[in-house]
Amino acid sequence: MVPAADNAEVLPDNGFLLKKIEESLKKRADQSLREADLTMAQSHVLRVLGCQEGETCTLKELERFFCVAQPTIAGTVSRLEKKGYVEALADESDRRVKVVRLTELGRKQNRLSWEKIQETERQMLRGMTEEEQRELKRLLQMVYENIR
Repeated sequence: MVPAADNAEVLPDNGFLLKKIEESLKKRADQSLREADLTMAQSHVLRVLGCQEGETCTLKELERFFCVAQPTIAGTVSRLEKKGYVEALADESDRRVKVVRLTELGRKQNRLSWEKIQETERQMLRGMTEEEQRELKRLLQMVYENIR
């Protein structure tokens, strides 16, 4: 018999809890983004582009931001480009550098995806005060810095 999931002896480590939270968030995000034919990772790329001046980044900047290999981010961008959410162009000053830019369709989808992310954030943080939310963010950032 498997003990109840809220039993502290069954969930002895924070890493397991973080993994379960991440799995739940990914599942929820992928379900809500399915209609737009997007994954959570693809929506994060749109979000990053939407926050940049000119809504553009180089592939190298995206690779560093997401801490992934060049083929991984290139594949993600290629899929987004096929869906019409971004366009990838050679940099005008250095043709070897690829620049990724949101399209109008990408801007629209970025706004819709952001609304869904905010909905999930509200649900996830329900019952916490603003101070508790800030503290959670601070602690999670510390955990990330320690493990990175």
